[in-house]
Amino acid sequence: MWKHWRTGLFVMLLSGVFAVSAWAVPTKLTVRALAHDAKFIGSVVGGLKVVVKDYYTDQELASGMIMGGTGNTKLLMKEPVTRGMVRSEGKGTSKVVFEFDIKDPLKLLVEVIGPMAGEANIHKEVKTTWLLPGQDIVGDGLLFELTGLLVHPHNPEAHEFFTLGTTLPISAVVTPMCGCPVKSNFPLWNADDYTVTAFIYKGGKKIAELPLKYAGKTSNFSSSFTPKEGGGYRVVFTAHDKRNNQGVGISGFVVVAPKK
Repeated sequence: MWKHWRTGLFVMLLSGVFAVSAWAVPTKLTVRALAHDAKFIGSVVGGLKVVVKDYYTDQELASGMIMGGTGNTKLLMKEPVTRGMVRSEGKGTSKVVFEFDIKDPLKLLVEVIGPMAGEANIHKEVKTTWLLPGQDIVGDGLLFELTGLLVHPHNPEAHEFFTLGTTLPISAVVTPMCGCPVKSNFPLWNADDYTVTAFIYKGGKKIAELPLKYAGKTSNFSSSFTPKEGGGYRVVFTAHDKRNNQGVGISGFVVVAPKK
């Protein structure tokens, strides 16, 4: 009797395992992000956080980081885009991959937040997609395209102190969202295609508007400013290119009287 009972239990358990595996199917979701008019966004700009939620309940199902390289420059920037082309082709192109065990179609709300090194230019983008059992979303995956520029204030650093009468360097590093290089006479991201400006405020009033020129160093744009009085100043850097990308960087500084 004990033998028959054990056999029956084993059959029941085995049947349960096969029933679960027959219904719940491992299904992959690949998520990537592409900079508008540039390359894939990944590790060099801090990556992007991805949160996957159930569309109907808002329950978080998974989260992770898009990390990796910016992709194949020739494929992304020099060759015509054709229907069905996998633009992320190549080893190490940035992505994050999730796997869900599902037995029914699952409607997802996918949020992308970043680039994490973007400071004032961190985006939050949202897409919706169905995920069908056994139908992996692979290749370019669920592809986000982020429009904008990264603008990193270089000089002055936030809350930096200067002596009254000093001429301050005013500079910023400006790149596409992927962190790709901007250079003079560069066919991909030409510095001449970028307009960078610094607006200087004191006491909530704009007191100067400075055009920043390419400084001869990759992605660097600069000017200078001589404060006429002490106190706290705010600097707002703006940048735009000829392809609808725009970005902002914010800094500030303090001017003090010379020591006697």
